Amino acid sequence: MDSTEHWRESDGEADEGRVGEILHRLADDVKTIARDELELARLEVEKSARTAVVDAAVVLLGGVVALIGLGLLCVSAVDALEPLVEPLWLRLIIMAAVFLGLGSALAAVFARRLQRDAAPDLEPVADQAQETAKSVRRTIRRDGPAPAGGRSDHA
Repeated sequence: MDSTEHWRESDGEADEGRVGEILHRLADDVKTIARDELELARLEVEKSARTAVVDAAVVLLGGVVALIGLGLLCVSAVDALEPLVEPLWLRLIIMAAVFLGLGSALAAVFARRLQRDAAPDLEPVADQAQETAKSVRRTIRRDGPAPAGGRSDHA
């Protein structure tokens, strides 16, 4: 075997070694990227859950205070209706119906708000994952196996 054949064989082994090294690095990078993307998604979900818990606690506290105020308001309204509606039981039923309607409407509005706020916003995470995937594909195309001449454009 002459020196040219020996050079070609060792150059082929170097190319195979370089491709193997690139593939190994690429696999490690993909694992790291996937792990980071999952961590980012987990943090987004935790943030949304934390916000929902705080919102729910505030709504609950506000509900308790509002119930006390509504109770006092109802007693006042029942007393104020005495000149118009004589029987106490009828005044109580009228005010109970009014407050049930108001309470139901308020609860429905804030329940929708709580449901909207509790949903995590994963769109930025998905966009970042797509950008990362595009970047990896560009890098693979750019640093792919060397051309037949044994040299790469970015060697």
